[in-house]
Amino acid sequence: MTRKFFQAFDFSFEDCEEPIVIVDHRYHVLHANELAQNLLQIEEDINISSWFNKESYKTWKRIIEKSKSHSYIAEKMTIDTINYRIEDMKVTSHYSDVYDWILLCFHYSEAPIKIEKHYDIETKYQRVFDQTENGLVLTDVEGKVIEINEVAEKLLNITSKGLIGQYSSILLTLFPKDRNKIHRFFHKLLNGGNAEVTVQVPTKNGIRYVQLMSNYDSLADIHLTIVRDETEKIMMIKQIEHQQTLQMIGEMAASIAHEIKNPMTSLKGFTDLMKMTATDENKRYLSVIDSEIQRIENIVSEFLNLSKPGEYEMHVFSIGELIEQTLELMRPQALMQDVHILYEENIFGNDSILGNKNKMKQVFINLLKNAIEVMSTGGNITIHRYIDYQNQVTISIKDEGTGMSEQQLQNIFLPFYTTKPKGTGLGLPFVIKTVEEHNGEIFATSKEGEGTTFELVFPLVMKNKKSQVAEDHKIDIPELQVQRNLYYPV
Repeated sequence: MTRKFFQAFDFSFEDCEEPIVIVDHRYHVLHANELAQNLLQIEEDINISSWFNKESYKTWKRIIEKSKSHSYIAEKMTIDTINYRIEDMKVTSHYSDVYDWILLCFHYSEAPIKIEKHYDIETKYQRVFDQTENGLVLTDVEGKVIEINEVAEKLLNITSKGLIGQYSSILLTLFPKDRNKIHRFFHKLLNGGNAEVTVQVPTKNGIRYVQLMSNYDSLADIHLTIVRDETEKIMMIKQIEHQQTLQMIGEMAASIAHEIKNPMTSLKGFTDLMKMTATDENKRYLSVIDSEIQRIENIVSEFLNLSKPGEYEMHVFSIGELIEQTLELMRPQALMQDVHILYEENIFGNDSILGNKNKMKQVFINLLKNAIEVMSTGGNITIHRYIDYQNQVTISIKDEGTGMSEQQLQNIFLPFYTTKPKGTGLGLPFVIKTVEEHNGEIFATSKEGEGTTFELVFPLVMKNKKSQVAEDHKIDIPELQVQRNLYYPV
């Protein structure tokens, strides 16, 4: 009934150029015009005592008492809104003894000019908060999130609606893999006033590494947490560690490979001699010994491949011709495992790269051998080759094997890491080492139950650059065919 009554007079309230508020003697807001709601940030159906500070509340009580005995009262009071403070605002009141209501008119237009300046500063701070390159999260002394900018939302993979008003302990649910880290982070923050931690945030494109650095501001009584994307930095560190590991493995391989190879040669020779005079039963045992010696020799050979320096003779050759030569070699082994190799070739003309054919052939042999071995019940291996707009040739090798988990995918290029019972874990480290030595890149994607795809990307040696390549590497380059048509993948 009350609200409908005031709505009937909305036209008169809205025409007023000052904020108008009507309250009862219990300090309850009955009505507020649009100016009062926007400028003073007052709402209907609230108690006005929660709006004023203590001094203003005393003034308000004085106005209430005087208004009942005077038809007009003028006072000055300080009003604290959400975003700013208005000091010495003139307020006039009119009391209605019929309805026991008090109409307050706030002379906002006569307020000091510093109000607008304060509001401008608030706006500028908000703009800086929203447009900074780092994510920012503000939490109060109780640990509730009170503000978060868009950068932090993106880095933490969450919306502000799902975080504002929540206790910061919600981070435990956002990063289930790092619960212990988050616990230690909070413990250090409560005891020392500052803490930092790096956590993993799962996204559609993989894992994002995010650093949280939190500090307590005693003056503002809030915690400011800076959120930084450390993915590129951490991946670079991992790449450096990977290169150092490969270097260490190479040095170790060079020092022990020859020491192992000599006694293996002797053992193999004596085993062959023993076979000449051994019984049938002993020959079976000697065959087992012989196969294990062969296995050790294979491991030593892979060690030597890793240990050899990357400086070897380079030539310009067709990557397509090399793939066809490799397929002739690997198709018999694939057919024995009921595996069919499908080669989709859609390049005509120049597909030449600079490199060592023997090394690159071993790369493709390793990848195809792995693809065959993961399809114990048979299947298809699809090889696709195309050239992109950056004059790079890409070769993708896709199998229909068991696939890999995300954790396995992150470790496949590490030395000695293998998912095969009899694997050495040295094949893929050799692959990535050789690809990088040829100024190429290799990417692996996989999904459990659906298979794995390896993509190798190499820069092309174009026709107009063949003379310079020949001079730099002192090699003979055959005349390259003119590239007539290029087909790109859809």
